[in-house]
This record gives sequence, structure tokens and C-alpha cells, in this order.
Amino acid sequence: MVRVVTKYVVGVLLLLAAVALVLYLQDPRFWNRYYLLLTNEGVLPAEGWADSEFQITGADTPLLKLADEPAWTLPRSALEDVDQYARERNSTSLQVWHRGQLLWRSFYQGYDEQTLIVGKSMSKMVVGVVVARAIKDGYIAGLDEPAANYIDEWQGTDKASITLRHLLHMAAGFEPFYTLSYNPFGNFMRAYVAGHNEATLIDGYELINEPGSTYDYSQAVSDLIGLVLERATGKPYGQYLAESLLRPIGARGGEVMMNRPEGLAHTGCCLLLPSESWLRIGILLSNSGVVNGEALFPEDWMTDYLAPSPANPAMGLHIWLGEPYLPSRSWSEVGKPTRFGIEHSAPYLASDLFLFDGSGHQVIYIVPSEQLVIVRTGGFTFGTPNSWDNAYIPNRLLQELIKSR
Repeated sequence: MVRVVTKYVVGVLLLLAAVALVLYLQDPRFWNRYYLLLTNEGVLPAEGWADSEFQITGADTPLLKLADEPAWTLPRSALEDVDQYARERNSTSLQVWHRGQLLWRSFYQGYDEQTLIVGKSMSKMVVGVVVARAIKDGYIAGLDEPAANYIDEWQGTDKASITLRHLLHMAAGFEPFYTLSYNPFGNFMRAYVAGHNEATLIDGYELINEPGSTYDYSQAVSDLIGLVLERATGKPYGQYLAESLLRPIGARGGEVMMNRPEGLAHTGCCLLLPSESWLRIGILLSNSGVVNGEALFPEDWMTDYLAPSPANPAMGLHIWLGEPYLPSRSWSEVGKPTRFGIEHSAPYLASDLFLFDGSGHQVIYIVPSEQLVIVRTGGFTFGTPNSWDNAYIPNRLLQELIKSR
């Protein structure tokens, strides 16, 4: 009897080992990255994706020159205040651009002008801008075109009614993305770190709401927009990003992480650029998409871009709007503070402020009315006295501009 039980147990163990080996061999990258996440060793910026970066060739232009202090349009005291604020809160860079001049540039923690900075969810905002370029270039017909024109797997399904506008508004109607589940067979992990995640992105998420009706902040949706761009242009995302956006604005290149070599770019999380390249993108948007007299965006793009989504008044077309004000503003839910909320001690002092906002309080503040662009990169800070207030830096500078009128 003991021998029979032993043989049975050995047989079961061998079967489980065989199943585990088959699962591993189907997607070794997934399991290697999944292990890094479970052991808190992380995945970004390169761990687990060491063989899967797409090198983005940007412009080979000189760095922006700092303005001489006599020409500054903001007082040194205010610039020093925001520099100290950033320095004390785990920042890696801070830059301030105002009225056509670079007034301030600081790097911290060993970072410099060449260091590639993981944009986290600022990457989502970039893929939205690249859609504007694809429409301008004629690759995409317009915002209300069905995404199924490019994701043909959706044709004839309930997802055929999803438009590019729905995707850009984070209102596709899918089941929630950020479940934060560590289930290795669940959509969240598969969409995030699988070497072959296309099937999960395209078919894994059920449509549970009418497209356009319900907001859900989703990295999967941003990655789907990247898929649309690749199929529309016939080019890898990193190549088209460089050709259509970075080089025309004189921005240096970097990397975007791929699910696998020659695979799909992670446009929802994993774009790495130098700090100045992030700044140049902000400057372009502050100028309504015009650079050197050339309009890079379709006519009236900025109106659509900054119009509040019906599903979330704080979200435009893959861009955060400065209003409405909430003391604790959450990326995950609409109109109610949560434990994920980002502190805002006061409303922004410019009603037209909009912003890129990524994990770790990585921010590009853009105020077109003041020709003001501020970039802060870095990591999270928690607890007093150095907790992060997302309103402090822009409001400190805007206070000075209001006083000087």
C-alpha cells in the first residue's frame, strides 16, 4: 500500500513538474519578470526587460541654454524655493521654462542631462500626443474612427463600437485594469509583464460598460493605443515616436520597453527619455503643437485634447486637466479621494493648467496662458514633513507671476 501511494505521489509530482515546465517554456520572459515582482526586485527600468528595449533615435541637438539671470522672468527666490522643495522630496530633476527661456535646471541623486528617466504613466500621455501626429500624417482618419479598423480582431464583436476617442478618454468600457492581483493567470499580470501579451490586451478584457460611459485608468488601454499606432503606421512605436515627435522638436531619444524583442511596445508605462526631452514635449504642448512655425497637430486638436471627458471631468484625451479641484486627487476613481490620492493643498492658480502625471509624482505642468512649463522627475515621498504636494511648485511660481501683473 505504501509503495502504491508513493508511486502515486511521485507520478503527481512529475506531472506537475511537466506542466510547470511547459508553462515556463511557453513564455519564459513572463515567469522571469513575475519572479522579480514577487521578490520585490521590480521590473522597471530594465530588470526583466534587459533584452527587450527598443532604442529610440531622437534629435542630435545641443541642450537648451540656461538664460542669464538678468533676463529671468521669475525671481531667484521663487526658483530657489521650488528647487529646495524638489531636492528634499526624492527628486531626480527639476526644470522651469518660462516665456521662451530655460530659467532653471537642477539634477539630484547623481542624475544628469543624459540620464534616461522612466516616465511611468507619463508614457501614457506621450502615446496620446503621438495619436495627434498620426492623424496629422494621415495614418488615422480621426478620433471617432472605430479602433476595430486597426484591431481587426474586434470586428464583428461587441468591441467594434469602441472608438479611438473612447480609448484616449480611458473610457473603453472594459472590466477594471488595476486589480493589482498577483494571480499569474489573471489579466493584470499577463497584460503587464507577459512576453506575449497581445492576446490578453485584445481579447482578455471583457466589455462590461457602454464605451464612453465609464472611466477606468488602464495601462492596457494605453498599450492598445500603441498597437493601433503600430498597425496604422506600419512602423514600430519607438521609430514613429522619434520620426513624428522627438526629432521635430529637437528632443533626444531613449528607450521604450517591449514585451519581447521585435514585439509590442509598452506605451502605457515604459518610455525612458532624458529630462530635457520630457520638457520639450511640454513646451510643444504649451505652444499648441507649433514648433518653428510648423503645426504638428491637426487643426482644433488642442480643443478636443483639453475638453473634459464625459466619463471623468479631470481627463482629456490621455491628459490630466488641472480642474476640478480635489484635496486628494485619485488617478483610479472619479471625484472621490482614495488611499491612492495625490495631495493638492490648494487649487491650481491657473485655470488652463494641464499636466502629465506619473507614478512617483513625476510631473510636467503646462500653463499655456503663462507660457510656463515645469518638469519634476523622481520618486515617491511619504509622511511629514516631506510629503509631496502636487500644487506647491506650480502655485509658488504662479503666485509670483500674478503679483507682477
